[in-house]
Amino acid sequence: MVFLFFLLLSAFFWLLIKLSDHYTVSYAYPVRLTEAPADQFIQNPESNVLRFAISSSGYNILRINIFNNRKHRFELPLNEIVYRQINDKTYAISTSQLREKLSQQFKLNETEIIFSDNELYFEMEKLTSKVIPVKLVAAINFRKEFDLYDSISYHPKSIEVYGPAKLLDSIQTISTSPVKAEDVFTSFTKKLKVVLPHQSLKTNTSQIEVKVDVARFTEVQFEVPVHSPENLNLKLFPDVVNIYFSVAMRDYSLVKPDHFFVEVDDSRLSERPQYLSLRLANMPEKIKVLRLSPEKVEYLIVNP
Repeated sequence: MVFLFFLLLSAFFWLLIKLSDHYTVSYAYPVRLTEAPADQFIQNPESNVLRFAISSSGYNILRINIFNNRKHRFELPLNEIVYRQINDKTYAISTSQLREKLSQQFKLNETEIIFSDNELYFEMEKLTSKVIPVKLVAAINFRKEFDLYDSISYHPKSIEVYGPAKLLDSIQTISTSPVKAEDVFTSFTKKLKVVLPHQSLKTNTSQIEVKVDVARFTEVQFEVPVHSPENLNLKLFPDVVNIYFSVAMRDYSLVKPDHFFVEVDDSRLSERPQYLSLRLANMPEKIKVLRLSPEKVEYLIVNP
């Protein structure tokens, strides 16, 4: 038992001595390039491998192997680094500017990191652009007596989208993330995300502002005269009609009976039908006509 204790103790001290020694270990981390300019597209953003060696104590090497190997992918946002263009499509990133990023990730001195290559190469091509209309996706349910006062407004109505020309030609609209609301009784404004249908598409417009104008409505009934075409001499039975309509409370006092114009539809008069249908030729904006009563009238052609 005593022998085993001293054996384990000597093994522990041996391990401490070894961990204090200096080692150089090579690593290869896959690189994922992100955040390309909006008008450009990275070809094969995950094709690069960053090769480097770490020259440090055994303690640091052990720590990196245990804890940092889980982070086996190296994210490289292009908007945070400097890169140079070699030709139409090929670009290069100097690995020296990645030294600080790696030293922070591994908690090492920058001098302990040695890169195998001076540059990383990647291809990025210019995208074409197209202005595409925005399609609003909305599912709004209103509280009883409440409804839209006007159509839902949103801005911008169209956005510029960058992508491969063939793909852009196949896209007619760009949808928003859905705006969903239940039991709505007040107006509201909301910002919605733009939903791009393909990962190779980009836009500088990330949000659409939506305004929903809500009002309380009341039902109103007016009695108005029924008119016949000026070129016809008709006697109508009845010669008045009741119009039932819904109007926002804010506009109630503004709507008058003489704002409505109801006339008979004489398109079938030559067939001598028993009744003539009625049509609403004129009415105020922002009201919702529910029904006419009656919907048809009898008539008598009066000789001049």
